[in-house]
Amino acid sequence: MMVGGKAEYRLTRIINVAYYLLILVGFYLFMRYAFWLVFPFLFSFFVAMLLQRPMNYALRKIKLKKSFSAVSLVLIFYLTIAALISLVGMRIVSGVQSFASYITGLVQNIPESLPEVQERIALLINWMPASLQETINGGIDSFVTRLLAGETADGEQVGVWQSFISNFNIEWLKTPMNSLLSTASKIPAAVVAVVITVVSSFFMTSSYDSIVQFIKRQLSVNKQTALSASKRIMLSSLARLVRSYLIIVLVTFGELLLGLGFLIVIGKFNDSNGSKYWIVIAFATALVDMLPVIGTGSVLMPWAIYNMIMGNIGMGVGLIVMYVVIIIVRQIIEPKLIAANLGLPAIATLAGMYIGLQLFGVVGMFVVPLLLILLKLLNDEGVVHLWKTERSGQPEQSKGDSA
Repeated sequence: MMVGGKAEYRLTRIINVAYYLLILVGFYLFMRYAFWLVFPFLFSFFVAMLLQRPMNYALRKIKLKKSFSAVSLVLIFYLTIAALISLVGMRIVSGVQSFASYITGLVQNIPESLPEVQERIALLINWMPASLQETINGGIDSFVTRLLAGETADGEQVGVWQSFISNFNIEWLKTPMNSLLSTASKIPAAVVAVVITVVSSFFMTSSYDSIVQFIKRQLSVNKQTALSASKRIMLSSLARLVRSYLIIVLVTFGELLLGLGFLIVIGKFNDSNGSKYWIVIAFATALVDMLPVIGTGSVLMPWAIYNMIMGNIGMGVGLIVMYVVIIIVRQIIEPKLIAANLGLPAIATLAGMYIGLQLFGVVGMFVVPLLLILLKLLNDEGVVHLWKTERSGQPEQSKGDSA
């Protein structure tokens, strides 16, 4: 009996592993080949789910017909989105176009500034022993030589930097019409997708209850309970995450505006280093802060180091102080906004981003970490049992373990 119990336990474990592997394979195939095909309908269903509460209110209080309520709410929803994109997007595009011209000029002028950077580094390390100075300066000279003039098989001098410049092109940001015309062939498909999304939103919003009942009829009672719990956890968690990180990004944006504005007032941040783009820089850096793990340090610290090497010590120190303040404020407000059991360990988030990016592109970079968060929450709530948690404690010892 003991041997039979152990064999049964192992067989159960193998079946469970095979089941989860099958789910992973199905998820991979869906994301790889079917995600964009069904995305309009998934988005429509999500919109219908969001609009159920206001539609029920309209049906109960205003006594409107269900079809009229659905059409009205869906139109209001999409018109609001279109208005926000038009009003905010035009301002953003205008600022990004100007900033793109500035960045392009900086990138193209980097070779001219390299000798000055070398001189600055040589001055910064002149307190070191002569042998160490020679080693560092020699390494920098070798790096700059390879960067600017590398010899090809034909003997032609084509440096790494020249190759990079030939491939570096953000002119489409400055002249979006060119990009629009070059992708004109994709416009009909995009228009069809938008129309399908809006029309399907009408039908799904008005028929949401019927769709949900149809899905539930295909499931057992236990699976219906699990599906309802998953929906509740997903909606509440995503809403909390979006609200929390939006507040954090707005706070970061405000801190960057105040910090860069102060550096402009004291004269450390001026036109020579891009002060007229301070709002665009603050906005872009705050958006970078939305990316898991990466944060504002990926922008502020290299910028600070560059300024200090170039002799703008005040600007460099100011950027470092800004970064430290942002980190401290974030450490204070983030635990208050996001529950401790909601987030993932940093290594799991980073792994999810990398795997998602490699398998599914940019979409996977955001979808996979969100899926991991959802799985963690479902596991913590006991809806699924993928791993042991502190809340669940030590499970009872099975017969197979006692054998």
